[in-house]
Amino acid sequence: MGALIANYMEFTPQPVIFVVEDNLLYQSLIAKELESVSNNIHFYTNGESCVDDLDKQPSVIVLDYNLDGEMNGLDTLQRVRDINPNVYVILFSSQKGLNTKEVYLQYGSFDFLEKNSLSLRTLHHMVDCVVSPKSKTTPN
Repeated sequence: MGALIANYMEFTPQPVIFVVEDNLLYQSLIAKELESVSNNIHFYTNGESCVDDLDKQPSVIVLDYNLDGEMNGLDTLQRVRDINPNVYVILFSSQKGLNTKEVYLQYGSFDFLEKNSLSLRTLHHMVDCVVSPKSKTTPN
């Protein structure tokens, strides 16, 4: 029975997660934090590459505001929404402002998480809630 479960898990497709982050240190921290959620994580330093790869059908996109390339996080979010309005997007940024969270949510982000010393664990929980079939609730 144990071998059957192991074989099932081996062939069960892992959720696709996109991480759009230009800071390579943050990319590696996010990778370490999410490795138990999925082994199918794609990393991008710019919005253009993320949008070009949307045919990979990500379940979740973790998106920074400041990115390499022509598009910032909001531009990327708008393009993602035009192509796939149902993908779960979490804006994960150090961007601060009086209405930052409200602006991101207005543009179509499902969640906003400010980067700080505790936020990586919270990000793990949020992504796990979205992709885990045992999850009954979505993060807030």
